[in-house]
Amino acid sequence: MIHYTNISKSFSVPNILEDGVITEESGKVKRNSKIFFIKDTETCKEIFNLINKTTVIQLTDIEPLQYSEYGVGGEYGWHRDIHDNPYPNGLIRKVSFSTILNDDFEGGEFDIETKNPADKKRYDTFDNKKQNTIIFPSHMWHRVRPVKSGVRKSIVGWVLGPP
Repeated sequence: MIHYTNISKSFSVPNILEDGVITEESGKVKRNSKIFFIKDTETCKEIFNLINKTTVIQLTDIEPLQYSEYGVGGEYGWHRDIHDNPYPNGLIRKVSFSTILNDDFEGGEFDIETKNPADKKRYDTFDNKKQNTIIFPSHMWHRVRPVKSGVRKSIVGWVLGPP
């Protein structure tokens, strides 16, 4: 299940963002971005309700939303959003989503691996159009390619349910 939609929502972003760099054990940078977590309960609930309408799987909660900025060279290599163990409440990440907030940048394409590993191009690329949202299972491999110019701004989130 991959769902592509348009969500229009206003977000306030603080002047100071946290460093969102993630490195692999080898020391290679996997994610290079700035982040901020949106913990506004009403906003999270509204987005949870929108996403919950798009699926037949059992969803019960949503994590705080993550606002991200990727500057020139910023990227997030291939990864999945699932964790090895359920959260203390027994829930797991089931559905992930990413919403593009602007379109005045180049590069930063969003790819999801959707094909057989034997295929030469194993992924689909989704448009970087303002307010486009892609909703997908959290276990799917995905990435953000390096930004070439401007700043890519997005909201990402994870919806939880029982295993």
